[in-house]
Amino acid sequence: MKIWWLDYHPAYNTVNFENYEDGKNLREILQDASPLSRNWVSHNVVLDNKGKPSDILNAVGGSLIVSERAKEIITQLPDTNVEFLPLTSSEGEFYVLNVLTVLNCVDPNQSKEKRLGSSNKLIDYEELEFYKDVVQDKDLFRIMLHEGNRVLPNIYVSDRLKNLLDNHLEGYQLVEMWDSEMSWKQKEEKYASMCEEIDGSLKLTFNFEKAINYVQKNKGQLIYSGKWALKVDEENEILLGQLLLDGTYSWFNPVYYPPVILGLTWGTKEKRKSLFDILNFK
Repeated sequence: MKIWWLDYHPAYNTVNFENYEDGKNLREILQDASPLSRNWVSHNVVLDNKGKPSDILNAVGGSLIVSERAKEIITQLPDTNVEFLPLTSSEGEFYVLNVLTVLNCVDPNQSKEKRLGSSNKLIDYEELEFYKDVVQDKDLFRIMLHEGNRVLPNIYVSDRLKNLLDNHLEGYQLVEMWDSEMSWKQKEEKYASMCEEIDGSLKLTFNFEKAINYVQKNKGQLIYSGKWALKVDEENEILLGQLLLDGTYSWFNPVYYPPVILGLTWGTKEKRKSLFDILNFK
């Protein structure tokens, strides 16, 4: 089983509070996952229409602003323990999704902590390891720091809810945060091994400038360096790819290249010989 972080996607349609102070005050109120429906006062929001429909339209405090369709889908699951707090808009039906389930589910001995300077105060986690028996029946929740009394703002969902969202909603992000079959430490080890294998397979090697020239002159071919790769697209734009754990690449057109990229050694992969090549080798 996996646990996913649910968030809005800023490239899709979003909504914002008409009055900045309303949004600011709500962020404070929504931090600790307390019930608010009894004393709820609706606030005006406006749609920022980017031409990309969305059902998860913004984050506010520890909550998300969602569409009517998202409300319908999420309420299909029993015992989610949430509130849908209505907002006012002439451009659609929108709600604050206030998740009330807060779990003490983090294994502190296996998670990677983020602490604050000299005070050493725990403020977040860089990597998470959950207690499986605590999260396995929960579809929608937030988590408590294992030190202090602070609820973290991220909203987490189960595989079951992820599948519902994927089948019915659009315009959001789901980020894998935990896998019961493989810890983050095991993933780091596997990823490092993959990068080492790539570097060990490089045939011709050269600096970044020559790597750019190579992919421009050899359209369709890739140049590699550890977790990175370069190629050109159909418009002859240079794309930078980042290796994923499944062996594929996430490609994007960078606004600029960080210095670490410019200083890497790049190369072409050594091609594996086919059976035909081996049998006909002279």
